[in-house]
Amino acid sequence: MPAKPSTLLRTLARLALGVTIVLIPFRYRVTLQARPLPPVYGDYTDLLLFASDISLLVALALWGLDLALSPRRLTFKPLFLTLPIAGVTGMGAVSIVFSVDPTLSLYHTVRLILLFGLHLYVLNEIRTLKEIVLPVAVQVFVQAAVGIGQVLQQRSLGLTSLGELTLDPAWNGVSIVWSGGIRSLRAYGLTDHPNILGGCLAFALVLVAGWYVGTESRWRTLAVGLFALGSLGLLLTFSRAAWLALGGGLILIAGLFLKTGQTRPLRDWLALMGAMLILVLPFAWQNAGYLGMRFDVRASLTEGTPENRSISERSALNRAVNTVFAEQAVVGIGLGTLPRALRDRYPDFPLNYQPAHVVLLDVAAETGVFGALFHSIAVTGPWLALWLNRRRLTPSPALIGVSGVLLAVTIVGFFDYYTWLLAPGRLWQWLVWGLWGAIYQSSFRGAKNA
Repeated sequence: MPAKPSTLLRTLARLALGVTIVLIPFRYRVTLQARPLPPVYGDYTDLLLFASDISLLVALALWGLDLALSPRRLTFKPLFLTLPIAGVTGMGAVSIVFSVDPTLSLYHTVRLILLFGLHLYVLNEIRTLKEIVLPVAVQVFVQAAVGIGQVLQQRSLGLTSLGELTLDPAWNGVSIVWSGGIRSLRAYGLTDHPNILGGCLAFALVLVAGWYVGTESRWRTLAVGLFALGSLGLLLTFSRAAWLALGGGLILIAGLFLKTGQTRPLRDWLALMGAMLILVLPFAWQNAGYLGMRFDVRASLTEGTPENRSISERSALNRAVNTVFAEQAVVGIGLGTLPRALRDRYPDFPLNYQPAHVVLLDVAAETGVFGALFHSIAVTGPWLALWLNRRRLTPSPALIGVSGVLLAVTIVGFFDYYTWLLAPGRLWQWLVWGLWGAIYQSSFRGAKNA
């Protein structure tokens, strides 16, 4: 008997969502309109259409058609999360009027509207980590395998048809680590930068860990190998923020299992960590010199190292962005326009024009104090809700796991800006907001899907 149209549409929408998740890190894109503004990096001003944008549009269109054919009530709960996310989107739209580049702000506002659609779709249609763990696993495998290969070969792998950058550690502009005068390529995968790859791997690995400790699936053994491979790929990105994100998410998961007395998931967590360390530690030992430079262990003895310069440059950039914010604090300078606004404000700026490496500061500068307020509520609301409702919630591995992912994404926002400005980071942030909201709602004792 043929499937009902609504059932088929629901399946196809879920498939399109899976494709979107796989494509999140991919830099493969089409330039809709080139808008060069030297010396600002072109990706900050061009209008781009990523492969993940196309699959997301397909997923939302199919979901909309499904709703039209089989009307049902949508949920917006938890409102403490959905309303501030809508508020951020609304303030982004308002900022168009006051923007230093209205066209660019309009482009980014459309993006936020689509992301809000993703939030609602996940909130209404996804209930467990199991429903998205497969595409997340594929994302980890593809990106980690390519990234590890790049570091081992110390060059790109010839995957330009998939969007891979041409990489050589001897070239200026290619991200490297160095020790003893030797330059070593950082893992890029199929992303624009090792930090983006590191963040995507960190978020995905915490999610895989959350699924692993709560399942009896026959695929658990493969998940262990995947987790170890992804962790090695993450190590070779040399992304400190991503390392912190992974560590923070995993520690939260273990801590909550310990606090709630869930010994079996905690044992599974320990086994997963052990398997990961078996693979990662030899590579960490081999790259100890580069890791030492990233941790800046010689900072007290050596002045002017690249790591010291990186930290001082970030501080200078943060001060400059804070000045831009202070001069137009109420309405902001326009969604997505911070690099351009910095160029206008500081025509002789000695650093690259880019957002500050603190998400909340960027949100405030671009959308004003109200946009920053909404964003702050969206970031802090889930933790307050978990505390206030702790006696009414079932501390399931799914809720604990997705909370670990949420913490990982939040940690990155204190050290880098891509979860606010760039397509891969935004997709992960809005996806996790929706997933956390869905699992939180179903975790109340006696809830239908608990």
